Amino acid sequence: MAAPVKVTVAPERIGVRPGESAEVEVTIQNGTAVVEHFGAAVVGLPRDDFFQCEPAVVKLRPRETGTVKVRITVPERGGMPAGPYTLGVLVRSPYQREVSRCEELPMEVAPAPELTMSVQPEVVLGGRVGHYTVTLGNDGNTPLGITLSGKDQESRVGFEFEPRQLLLEPGMAGGAQVTVRANAPMTGQEVRRALTVKADTGELNVERPATFVQRPRIAGGLMRVAGIATGIAVMAGAAIGGALIIRDNKTANAAQTAPLQPTSNQQQQQQQQQQSGAPSSGGPQPSGASAAPSSPGASQQTVAPSGAADPSAAQGGLFIDFAQSPDGQPVGNRLMSGDQFADKGVTIAADTQLAPDACKTANGLALRTITNFGSFLTSADPATAERCNTNPIRFTFSQPVGEVRVNFTGAHIQDRAAVADPKLGYTLTIQLSDGTVQAAQGTVQTGFITFTAPAGGATVQSVVFSHSNPDPAAKDLTMIKSIAFSPPK
Repeated sequence: MAAPVKVTVAPERIGVRPGESAEVEVTIQNGTAVVEHFGAAVVGLPRDDFFQCEPAVVKLRPRETGTVKVRITVPERGGMPAGPYTLGVLVRSPYQREVSRCEELPMEVAPAPELTMSVQPEVVLGGRVGHYTVTLGNDGNTPLGITLSGKDQESRVGFEFEPRQLLLEPGMAGGAQVTVRANAPMTGQEVRRALTVKADTGELNVERPATFVQRPRIAGGLMRVAGIATGIAVMAGAAIGGALIIRDNKTANAAQTAPLQPTSNQQQQQQQQQQSGAPSSGGPQPSGASAAPSSPGASQQTVAPSGAADPSAAQGGLFIDFAQSPDGQPVGNRLMSGDQFADKGVTIAADTQLAPDACKTANGLALRTITNFGSFLTSADPATAERCNTNPIRFTFSQPVGEVRVNFTGAHIQDRAAVADPKLGYTLTIQLSDGTVQAAQGTVQTGFITFTAPAGGATVQSVVFSHSNPDPAAKDLTMIKSIAFSPPK
């Protein structure tokens, strides 16, 4: 029995790049004994607007042959990932569904990688440290493994990226935080440093400029005032010194020329001695005699002992300083166990619920040391202390706690006010023994967050120190300097 419709497609295989089209000719032969209408369509494309047929319908008498031109277009963006596809060219009658035929059409979509990048802000005004945000977008049709780096013309700036490497699928976007550091001038004019941030995929290399303006550590106006004050002080010192020298010389001369006059007491003693014949007692005292102790003056100060490192420690609580390693060695950059301080009544863990995708499994802890920020506790990749340092930190107490205080520092840009934007600060989330949860905010660059449980009420079971901004891609490092906690009052 002859097929109701016969279909051939030429060419038998096509290749297309994003933003381009490929055309095939479909030949249709009516194998039925009646006049029939036929339409063509392409099966296997993401949307029907990816192809066009001209004409849309052909009318054929029995055993008559006709052609339909089919144009297949792959959009430049948001189309189809690179690779092989098997499409189907379907020919059928709009009136009789059983009269149909489908022929395979292999199609290869060529790779077209494309990477977009922006750096914000374009200009940072600060001191020794500056912060930027890099936004990346994969607008191509292949996965991109991206490595970030930076440079400056004078090779005086250090770059830190978090994360340094990203993997973006087609159509995805991602970001990274960039911290730059350079020695700021002591005095004089501002220094403008031209930076270049680079994203490299192996096939693509995208660069964007940025500017780091560093203010002098001592403003020029202060230096001028200090210079004038120093000059005045020198002149005043010279004048006073000269006057004192002249006075001393006059006094010395007077002492050398004036006769020695006895005091009234000496005169009385001499008269008594003359009357009684006793020897004079006006000579020097024996060396064994001791002078009366002098009472302390009003300007003396009493220095308080420094044994208590924290008020909580002085009140029967515990104080843990993360700027010092438990073994007494330099902190440096080292991984740390969460039960390192279990003997002090607290266990520590990294919280990965709001972590970036690249750090979802980064449940490690580390003690790190960074210039300008000192040593601190932070989260880390279990394999290395230098990665995934932005996750929240949880402290769980083995005994009831009435007060807890966390000392932290942050790497916020000095020119932006964290008070104006709470998302730039930090949050201490407190889990109480009655099941309730409270939060305390820290909206300064460096300081303390303190929480005191209500007297006679629920006690603190655990606390979580985290960034107030819930966006995983918009964070500074988590840097905890110390923690102090004390039992309920």
